[in-house]
Amino acid sequence: MPSRIGPSKPKPRPVPPTPSANGTESATARKWRDAIVTAATDIIASEGIHKLSLGRIERHLEKRRRKLSRGQLTYYFRTKEDILLAVFDRLLARLFAEAVAEGEKVGIGPPGDGRVMDRFRYGLGKLMATGGAHTAELRVLAHAFLAQVRHRPDFKAKLAGVNTGWRAHIAADVAASGIAAPPTAVASIIMALFQGLTEQLAVDPDAFDRPAVAELCLRMLGTLFEVPS
Repeated sequence: MPSRIGPSKPKPRPVPPTPSANGTESATARKWRDAIVTAATDIIASEGIHKLSLGRIERHLEKRRRKLSRGQLTYYFRTKEDILLAVFDRLLARLFAEAVAEGEKVGIGPPGDGRVMDRFRYGLGKLMATGGAHTAELRVLAHAFLAQVRHRPDFKAKLAGVNTGWRAHIAADVAASGIAAPPTAVASIIMALFQGLTEQLAVDPDAFDRPAVAELCLRMLGTLFEVPS
């Protein structure tokens, strides 16, 4: 009489490393999170945000000999949207670091010393020269978040946090300049100028006469700070 054969035992799946005892992520976890965010950033840059999917991230990692199962991928990031948030953070940090480094090369340090017009003139010049190309990927993500703020409180919080941080940096600079105007109000106007001009150039590089608009912006803000444009 043949022996009974029970159901085969499932093969154990690899278990991703858990956070260490002190609550921080292990080095392996940080490595995998970084690899996933890098893969997502590459896909968005080369194929567009609409092409980003968990499957594409898996294939991207596999091509680089860093194979990760779907279970492991969703262990580190539960959803594609969680990955987008991490990509946004990385792009924002990179953009800020690049802006500070480039500013220092031309003698403009980080905000806080009251040199608002110097920073505004430099940032406006770069925007007009590049059309905002250096911020394209970040804008794409911001628009993706904006389209879903009614359904994703975390997206709304992310955008609000970025705007709050940017406004605070500019307001601190305005306050240090000593002008007789509410720093936060001035910061909001400066943000509106940059965001509005960037959006126009993103959809139409020939939307306006760049030198003429730049000169007028400098004259308007220069009047507020009582400095020549």
